[in-house]
Amino acid sequence: MKTLLPALLLLAACATTAVAPAKAPDWTEIPAPVLSSFCSRVRGEAISRDSQISVVRMTQPIVTASSLRSLGESYFKTANTEMLAEALSATLKPMPLTINSGGSCNFKPIDHLDTRRDHEVLVLELSSPFINPYVRGESGLFARMSAGGQGAQWYWIPIAEKNGQWMVGRVMPLDLHED
Repeated sequence: MKTLLPALLLLAACATTAVAPAKAPDWTEIPAPVLSSFCSRVRGEAISRDSQISVVRMTQPIVTASSLRSLGESYFKTANTEMLAEALSATLKPMPLTINSGGSCNFKPIDHLDTRRDHEVLVLELSSPFINPYVRGESGLFARMSAGGQGAQWYWIPIAEKNGQWMVGRVMPLDLHED
């Protein structure tokens, strides 16, 4: 019995180890691995290597009540997304993206989405990173890919810090339909 008690205490301590609270990265720019992970995802969805994807150079204010609601639904959670979107939008600051040439996606940097110019072009917009309000220990950013602003497909790109390094998780499509 004496040897069983320490083992049970150790087992209980391991079972109750808390997940570290999430924090948003203090980046000054979105690093290239974020776009690389996104590229891997869309290449698996039949976007060819030759398909040009125009990428807006700066993060965009795409954190909305609708995008947050869709993110919550992916985790089977709900929240007051109107209030949450307002709070996040007030704190998120635009930042540049690191867009490398080469690789398996043909990214073309653009300054902004122009519906006239880009009506037949795939355009990618990213949000600034923020703490996922539905999952403990996770941050991430939204990606919105559209054909010139129409028919957008939304994605969640999870990121987490481990041993001082930021890692990109599996890019997840969201079920979000815009009007």
